[in-house]
Amino acid sequence: MYPTGHYGVALLFAVPFVVLLGRKSGTVFTTFVLFVALLPDLDLHIPGVIHHGVTHTFLFGVVGGLVVGVMAVAVFLVYVALTGPPRSSRLTTRRVFVWATTGAFLGVASHVVADVLVLLPGREPVSPFWPVLSRKIHIEALPLGAPLRNLGLMAFGLTAHALVFYYE
Repeated sequence: MYPTGHYGVALLFAVPFVVLLGRKSGTVFTTFVLFVALLPDLDLHIPGVIHHGVTHTFLFGVVGGLVVGVMAVAVFLVYVALTGPPRSSRLTTRRVFVWATTGAFLGVASHVVADVLVLLPGREPVSPFWPVLSRKIHIEALPLGAPLRNLGLMAFGLTAHALVFYYE
């Protein structure tokens, strides 16, 4: 799948959280999910790492989410040390950790699911449940082999968000 398609799926994964978090926080959360949605494709730029390998698993999403959560808490603590306590008492290290971990996992999970549903020609299927289940899974649910078709998925994700904003 092309990046626009991955962004479209990430938008769709983020919609329920926009409903839960509200318009303002949901927009920030969605932006974060979009930011990490292409994280699994870092394997394209790391020598010796196979594309659609370990970075395209839910385990990578969990581990990556935890690492991002710890990093977010560290940044938050440095920020608080430099600027003083946050204006809102609801902004705690626990909430920062949960928010960042959930967002990072969601971005990676959306990428993995997208690669299960759509496989570009010449690419290997993914093993999303590795190491528990190493079987490669490919469901050609969406014939999105062309970049223009991926724009349709992006439009679908944006439309879903627009509807949530309209009816909120």
